[in-house]
Amino acid sequence: MLKQFAVMTLLAIPGVATAGDRQCPEVEAPPAPVCVSTPHGLAYADTGEEAHRAADALGDAARHYMLHFGRAPVGTLILSTDLDPLVANDHARAHGLDYAQVWLPASAKRAMTERAMRQAGVDRAGITRALAGAAEREAVTLRHEVGHAMYAAMYWPHAAGASLQVRYGTPAPDWLDEAVAILMEPPEAQARHLESFIDAAKHRPQTIPGLTDFLQAEHPVRSAALARALSRGPRSGSGVQMVVADGGEFPGVDSFYGQSLLLALFLAETSGDPRILVPISAAVAGGATFDQWLASDGAAHGLPIDVPALQALWDGWLKSQVFQRGRGGKG
Repeated sequence: MLKQFAVMTLLAIPGVATAGDRQCPEVEAPPAPVCVSTPHGLAYADTGEEAHRAADALGDAARHYMLHFGRAPVGTLILSTDLDPLVANDHARAHGLDYAQVWLPASAKRAMTERAMRQAGVDRAGITRALAGAAEREAVTLRHEVGHAMYAAMYWPHAAGASLQVRYGTPAPDWLDEAVAILMEPPEAQARHLESFIDAAKHRPQTIPGLTDFLQAEHPVRSAALARALSRGPRSGSGVQMVVADGGEFPGVDSFYGQSLLLALFLAETSGDPRILVPISAAVAGGATFDQWLASDGAAHGLPIDVPALQALWDGWLKSQVFQRGRGGKG
């Protein structure tokens, strides 16, 4: 069973059909009381407001996913505090859906966040500051988590039994899995990831790994620090956990998201193919590494055939497209 987490660095960690005129199925025990049908899948929640919020996230994520992959799997997003993700997956399969993603309703997420912060000794003022803008962040999180679920459904449809101990998200390299999910987020959220990376690259360049290491790196939250933090945080019946951690507990987490997103953008721009992640993901799903894909197919897509040559292009691209523009924007 995929384990899902939400880390209070404001980090969310988780865990093909065509909908057409699909209707909410009439079943004795639905995943949640309210169901909203959309062209992109079914949204469930305890209230109509929450169900429509989930429906909006399904639609936004699917539209972005289709930009990068041509089509989007159709699934269900269920906002619940106690639904077992395995039960959700069974419901999805029974009704011809490609995936099920269970996440917390906004009110429950807020309550768990407050509880986790109180357990960590955060004062009331700190909790209030952390919760400011929570609704906006939660909308971003829903799209992000649906992105993970759609990606898994498209390339690893039988990997629903994986766990964080095996892989962070899908069987894809962690940078690729995370890049896909971030591409589902709105531009403002993506910009925050990029700003974190640029800040780290400028002020702590020694913390930014080269591509040889980054392409094989595990997500920074896959660490002993995460296990310690999880032992302290509250957990919902649906498997979502909250932990409070400062950036020092997860070295590199502030730059990992931005570097993942930038690498995906770099590959698309350098290859001239806005859907370059499609052949890369297909190769990885077939058992190849990114290095092997470069060697066999990189040239056909306008890319180098090995990582050292890609590193040289990456360094130049960052300097001209990221850092130079950043300085110009401040002028």
